[in-house]
Amino acid sequence: MTTKFGTLVTLPSDTEIAMSRAFDAPASLVWDAFTKPSLIKRWLLGPDGWEMPICEVDLRVGGKWRYGWAQPDGSGAFEMYGEYTEVSPVTRIVHTEHFEDNPPAVTTIEFVEADGRTTMTTTMRLVSQEARDAVLATGMSDGAGRSYERLGEVLATL
Repeated sequence: MTTKFGTLVTLPSDTEIAMSRAFDAPASLVWDAFTKPSLIKRWLLGPDGWEMPICEVDLRVGGKWRYGWAQPDGSGAFEMYGEYTEVSPVTRIVHTEHFEDNPPAVTTIEFVEADGRTTMTTTMRLVSQEARDAVLATGMSDGAGRSYERLGEVLATL
């Protein structure tokens, strides 16, 4: 278990990565930040200095999503995409996730509110321990941790 920018990163199984963080906001607001492109583009940027020129969300079972990032000069561009398999408003999202040549993952995002604070837990299930370790080796948890820290800042302005 490690903490990255206030986000707890754990390995619940040989094929899973879980990231959890509490936000000082109701679940409905955190949900909006995860599902509305105008908000997603403000926080889901990974390390500082990146931009998100592509942010497409068709939030329904069978709907697709696509995100793309790049440096301000357009360099380093990359994309991820997937399909929603479960959408339970304000509590849970499950979707597939495809990134470059990596095997697809299944990601579950859960939102639990208590006393006006919302704990968000994202669990990524990969096809093997080798795939999980390869994802960890990319620095994904650092980028996600910084993004979730930025999300907390965005939520404070809403």
